[in-house]
Amino acid sequence: MLYSEIKERENRFITALKIAFPFLLLLGIFFHASQLFKHDTLNFILLILLIPVYVYYTVYLIYYGFQTTLIDPITKTFNRTKILSKIEKIKQKDQTLIVLLHVKNLSDINDRYGFNNGDSVLKKLIEKLQAFLTEHHLKNVPIGRYSNSMFLFYTRYPSLELKHFMMLFTKSIQNVGIDNIEVKIDFAMIGAHYDESTENIVEKLILLSEETDKKEEKTIVLKPDAMNKMIVHAIQENRLFFKYQPCVKYDDRSQKLYEILTRIDLQEQGILSKQQIQRIVNHAGYEKEFDEKVFGLLLEELKPLLEQTDALFCIEISPVSLRNTAFKRYLQMLFKRLKIDPNRFILEIIEKKSYEEMGRFNEIVKSYRELGFKIALGNFGGNNASIEYLKYLTIDWIKFDIEFTKNIEADTYRILLKHYIELARSLHIRTMIKFVDKKALFDKAKAYEPDFIQGFYISKPKTIGEIDEIR
Repeated sequence: MLYSEIKERENRFITALKIAFPFLLLLGIFFHASQLFKHDTLNFILLILLIPVYVYYTVYLIYYGFQTTLIDPITKTFNRTKILSKIEKIKQKDQTLIVLLHVKNLSDINDRYGFNNGDSVLKKLIEKLQAFLTEHHLKNVPIGRYSNSMFLFYTRYPSLELKHFMMLFTKSIQNVGIDNIEVKIDFAMIGAHYDESTENIVEKLILLSEETDKKEEKTIVLKPDAMNKMIVHAIQENRLFFKYQPCVKYDDRSQKLYEILTRIDLQEQGILSKQQIQRIVNHAGYEKEFDEKVFGLLLEELKPLLEQTDALFCIEISPVSLRNTAFKRYLQMLFKRLKIDPNRFILEIIEKKSYEEMGRFNEIVKSYRELGFKIALGNFGGNNASIEYLKYLTIDWIKFDIEFTKNIEADTYRILLKHYIELARSLHIRTMIKFVDKKALFDKAKAYEPDFIQGFYISKPKTIGEIDEIR
């Protein structure tokens, strides 16, 4: 039995006592009153009136008991409210570790095997976790379900040892699975003394869980709420600037296309890329406002250059912003006010999971193309929805994922790249191979005859002033 189930049983026992004690008291009053008072009508009525009061009280306690259950009905762990409450009440925070366990493929399990099997997997996963912790002398560990696929628990245990144990547990689950179902899980852990705010602690755990090893990006060390305020403040103060990375046509280096890289100046934290702050921007509800701010500042900066060059400019925007009709109206008015032709701009989208209403999405894409914009799929062929979008959306460009460049000599990638480019050409879609940093790699990429090639071998990102120098 889970620790949470034991606590729930205690809670229900206390509720039962609250119901039983007044009943015994009421019986005592009846018997005592019959001996002390005369059996007149008034006394009898007063005593009888106590019965509906008691019935109401009993029904209320039963209803309240169901409304204030401590546990999640599926996994029998503590529910979100209770586990967060228990974390807030931790006393020896400097000695306590909080762990987030994430079932990464729960959505796939539900889609493939059904929700009943998905629920069964979660329940058995928690039972295995409880048994594993008990086996390693960690008893009565509070485990709670934070979200659909995330669980929290805390314990007092040495950090390195607990990390080692959790690595063993996650590997054992991923190697064996549950009920012949593959289960992909990961974990993140942090000290309970990290912050007084439980919300900040959980947010940090989620960030740690999602973190990827990108050598070129520095790790953000600020607490989530402080980082959120800093980013929002920087956006409001227009502390955004842009770098322009030239891309060239494989057979004609005079034709130019510039990839626009958005940067944000956080002063104390330095310069961060859009990718580093995107999640925080989204959670703050600034996604559309951020993209609007980017375009407003970008076009003001680019306007003089656009009159001197026929180059194309490609910029990544959030697909959520792209699907927002208010954002589209903003772009229309902005380009009209500044008298800039949209056909000079390629809007690049990258989305992890495909949008469900594909017909509606394609209508939106077409409406942007009618205005003159080109639409590109970024990180094409990577771990995202790009292949699915190629089937359903009217696309102008595909920009290949970095894996195709890194593995350009591997047979599988070589064959895929060759046929993807041929497929794109037959669909009148232009292609780009990215992250080409050496001449040897440039020559190999050129052999596939993509429309454009990008990378440090061509040029490093430039400021607006440096574009004039290379134009």
